[in-house]
Amino acid sequence: MGETSAVTSGSKQVWIVAGALLVGSVLLGPLVQIGSFLGPTGGILATFLSVFSIALFAIGSDRSSSVTARRPLGTGALITLGVWMTISSFVRGLATIPAAVETFLSFGYIDLLIQFVLAAIATTQIARAGTVPRPWNLAPLWVVAVTAASWVVQQIIVVAAGSNVSLFIPIIVILDGWVRVVGPVFLGIVAIALASRESAVATAVREQES
Repeated sequence: MGETSAVTSGSKQVWIVAGALLVGSVLLGPLVQIGSFLGPTGGILATFLSVFSIALFAIGSDRSSSVTARRPLGTGALITLGVWMTISSFVRGLATIPAAVETFLSFGYIDLLIQFVLAAIATTQIARAGTVPRPWNLAPLWVVAVTAASWVVQQIIVVAAGSNVSLFIPIIVILDGWVRVVGPVFLGIVAIALASRESAVATAVREQES
């Protein structure tokens, strides 16, 4: 089965929409924190936008517009990641209940492991599917790698700081927040740019042919 090296016409609109939703899901977070008018609804809406974006990227409008070319392993991993993110968001919402705090701490590590495994599988399949132009087919894998490296650095800081860990909390929070914001925004912008570029190329070709 041959691999395509360019985005076909079927992917133009769906990648723009999916990319915009992904960026929007990230930008919604700070807006919710600055203005609490949305309350818990804001977090739910942000999760919904992110999950819907993942579903659009996974399924696309046809096989050529699916970042995984609709191959079972990659597509399944992406869809499962979206479902798990929804479950995780709900469970994290229960962390405010005093009786659930201890359980939430254990869930946090399980959540990280599951999301990492699913993301690693999905991004590896995206890199191999051939529907995303090179080198941008590796972009999701880059984000997963940077996110994992960031988590490792945070753990090293916690262990090395020992009883003085409270002094490094601001650094940990900034590092974690930076990765959580920059990664999705980067992928969303890349998706929008790729789709827009291909749309411009297709338009130019049609004009030349006419």
